[in-house]
Amino acid sequence: MNIKITTFNCENLFGRYRILDKPPTTAIKNLETLLQIPEVVVLEAGRSGKIKPAAIAQTQRTTTGKAILGAAPDILAVQEVENLSTLRIFNHKYLGDAFDRVLLVDGNDARGIDVGLLLKKGLAADVTAIQTHADEALGGGFLPKSTRLDTTNVGKAIFSRDCLEVDLRVGNRTLTFLVNHFKAQDNKPNTPTRRLNQAKRVLALAKAARSAGKHPIVIGDLNIDTAQADYDQSLQPLFSATTPVVDPFANTAAADRWTHYYSSKKSVSRLDYILLDQTMANKVVGREIFRRGLSPKCTQFTGPRLPSMNGNNLEASDHCPTSIVLQL
Repeated sequence: MNIKITTFNCENLFGRYRILDKPPTTAIKNLETLLQIPEVVVLEAGRSGKIKPAAIAQTQRTTTGKAILGAAPDILAVQEVENLSTLRIFNHKYLGDAFDRVLLVDGNDARGIDVGLLLKKGLAADVTAIQTHADEALGGGFLPKSTRLDTTNVGKAIFSRDCLEVDLRVGNRTLTFLVNHFKAQDNKPNTPTRRLNQAKRVLALAKAARSAGKHPIVIGDLNIDTAQADYDQSLQPLFSATTPVVDPFANTAAADRWTHYYSSKKSVSRLDYILLDQTMANKVVGREIFRRGLSPKCTQFTGPRLPSMNGNNLEASDHCPTSIVLQL
């Protein structure tokens, strides 16, 4: 059978809590109801935290859903999702319950953006293990505190968000997904080192999975392009000659591998990766980068946009769903 594996950074997929729609003077009753999440929202670009109006959010999240459905994954890794409830609601309202297993564990990001994994309804696969690595500290051991609101504390963590490890039994194979969202590019001097440490730890986890007879798949937003002019070598542990994973897009022309549009600079780059156990490299029968949900401002892609955009310029995300197809 063929299985399509996709990674997609949904760009600030947050929940809207009912309590936020009540005036500050309103007496709080039925707290459980007020703390429910009835809808997902969209934040303004950047980190201002400003929420777009409901109508705009619903229009934009419709396109986010259409991009996922257009990519048509059997297994979907996501990034920048607030929590499990938000992901479940998004799956129900914007994906028509296309996925019947939805996995997410809260990570370290102070904004609350987490990574998750979803399995298509009816997929013949069993989740046999789930493990978070959010509490692992640099230099070994674990974080002294559990709160991600303490930025000094989580700054000691290996992972900026989490490396969500999920074992999936498919036929007679166990696929070990290592879902990631590495440290973003910024001007902080320790950023390349943090990303390098994340790559080293993921490499160790991939090797451990391989030694256990499983097939590691490193997947997610690794937040730097190995082909960019100022590449800092922070992903090299995952691209060395001795790594147990390989890049299915390695033979794709560098100009065609881009997965992200940076609107401020009007530039594109590759931030999203699926690195596959090298023993399964011959199982890859397809590769795809779904760009139809990008803003029309991204002139590097000249193809048609999703009908749901209809001239509104509300992109699905600044990232593209990126997929491989395995024949198992």
